[in-house]
Amino acid sequence: MAVSEGWDTIPKLMVRNYENWPQRTAVCRKRLGIWQRYRWADCYQKVKHLALGLVDLGLEAGDVVCLIGDNEPEWFWGAFAAQAGGGIATGIFVDSTPSEVKYIAAHSGAKFAIVNDQEQTDKFLEIKDELPSLKKIIYWNPKGLKNYDQPNLVSLGAVMEQGRLAEESDPDLFTRRVMKQSGDDTAFVYYTSGTSDLPKGVIVSHRALISSARKFAARYPLSDRDELVSNFPAAWVGDSIFTTIPHLLSGARLNFPEKPETVAEDTREVGPSLTSYGPRQWESLVGSIQAKMIYASSLRRSVYNLFLPLGHKISDADLQGERLSLWSRFSHWVGYQVLFKPLKDRLGLSKVRFAVTGGSVLSPHILRLIHAIGVELRQNYVTTEAGFISSHAGGEIKLESVGRPALGTEVRVSDSGELLVRSDSIFSGYYKDPARTEATLVGGWCRTGDAVNIDEDGHLIYLDRLEHMGELSSGVPYAPQYIESQLRFSTYIKNAIVIGGRHRDFVSAILNVDFALLAKWAEHHRLTYTAFADLSQKEEVADLVRGDLERLNSYLPEPAWVKRFVILHKEFDPDEAELTRTRKLRRAFIEERYRDLIDTIYRGGKEVEVKVPVTYRDGHKGVISTAIKVRTVSDRIME
Repeated sequence: MAVSEGWDTIPKLMVRNYENWPQRTAVCRKRLGIWQRYRWADCYQKVKHLALGLVDLGLEAGDVVCLIGDNEPEWFWGAFAAQAGGGIATGIFVDSTPSEVKYIAAHSGAKFAIVNDQEQTDKFLEIKDELPSLKKIIYWNPKGLKNYDQPNLVSLGAVMEQGRLAEESDPDLFTRRVMKQSGDDTAFVYYTSGTSDLPKGVIVSHRALISSARKFAARYPLSDRDELVSNFPAAWVGDSIFTTIPHLLSGARLNFPEKPETVAEDTREVGPSLTSYGPRQWESLVGSIQAKMIYASSLRRSVYNLFLPLGHKISDADLQGERLSLWSRFSHWVGYQVLFKPLKDRLGLSKVRFAVTGGSVLSPHILRLIHAIGVELRQNYVTTEAGFISSHAGGEIKLESVGRPALGTEVRVSDSGELLVRSDSIFSGYYKDPARTEATLVGGWCRTGDAVNIDEDGHLIYLDRLEHMGELSSGVPYAPQYIESQLRFSTYIKNAIVIGGRHRDFVSAILNVDFALLAKWAEHHRLTYTAFADLSQKEEVADLVRGDLERLNSYLPEPAWVKRFVILHKEFDPDEAELTRTRKLRRAFIEERYRDLIDTIYRGGKEVEVKVPVTYRDGHKGVISTAIKVRTVSDRIME
């Protein structure tokens, strides 16, 4: 359905859908194993009463309402209600620590907090005295909160009831509030992941968000008969662009899994038309396929090994516009019925028309394998500041690119290799930071900070963040993110950070292994160990990983080969500030934390004792001490 320019804010789209489809199901959520349905009329009433309740509590135009919790309907009703009342929504990642919550709530000057449960409530109660602007903490899941008697704590249901009573005295208040708003009003302040600095508040208008979502929908057309699944973090701008606003634009039904652990099974039940996962989720999905095949029966492994190469052959031919023989097509049809169709069903991809990824670059190996099983997975390029920039279109997919620019989006590459973007999807500025805004928005162009090439067909080739592009002492360039994405394709490597720099003469890597998969491998090979730290330093594990590094080096230019590596005794952890809440590497922090280890790698040392402070889930701190072995990829490489 084409959207009139009059429907230029998110709450207006909600009103439009209520008027068009009041009795049609808008949202489904799974609770206690049962799918519950909410009509557009139900969603409209909840948003209306919550918005009026917030206004009655003192919400004024421009006030910030922060939200934290799992992807559940209440999170989005809260955001829409804040916007409908004239306020601004800002999301906080659900696994944020109290100090991280404090930073965003204080920086944004949040007047209200809408939270999921007791855990998130406790975070705000712990820091409430340091948040003078915060008036109310509003929770939607009452479990465990029965005996809480703080005066600034109130349930979502109570606020809705307050709004219902307010409506009785002024029935047109909600409509007046919504319809007087403009697309240029601020919809969200999104906080960046903070890979190299404190998170920045990115001001995004309704118009910019809806424009990005329309561009996305132009590449992935949806209708009110389609099904979507909400699984991107609600606090990330990609959720609005890939899922929530396309749901409002098209009327497609939005489904909420019961909990993060059941996403795969719940997605399989829904059978979505469009599946949107982040790169880490696609990597995990491919890793689970590979791991299961290692320990599958000999018959299943034989079927997999027989038909997967044929799947690659067919998908490669389709991508290159080639036509294979009738016999090859028939053989692939047999393989599809025997292997790929059941596999797609198991992965919840049986009905998918569009499969998308975004947030960071996905390895071409991952893309190629997903294509081989019969799913056309497309890369999308989105940033918080520039919105929806580019994506693959049907029939013109290049595995090494992030597609062509979206309609109405201008791009160019500066002399320094930085991508500049101009469109109506660009952010309005940084919250409380005019100097940074002025440095980023220059002459109508948005400086992305990304190093990008544009090929002869107009496809964007993403390299890395400009500040992370590497160059060795010899002057040889290398792209850390590209190498890291290739390493994560390994069955047993869960994460990696590539080390180099102008004062170093070769590339090295610090690796995390997937303990769950490696434990199965160790059991299968009767390898004894005591704990994760012990298993990670076994020579047999090093040989397993070394094979993946040698394969990686075989298609890298020789001067950029990974020559030395260590396997860390633990995984990188966002609670220890090694990763952002979107699971991106905080490079500067990691390099500083493991300075002694990195120095040992480049001095030619064999081993280093590492003492690392850790923060446990209950909040107390400790120190892990262990010997980390430094290894070479191969003797030939080091000659």
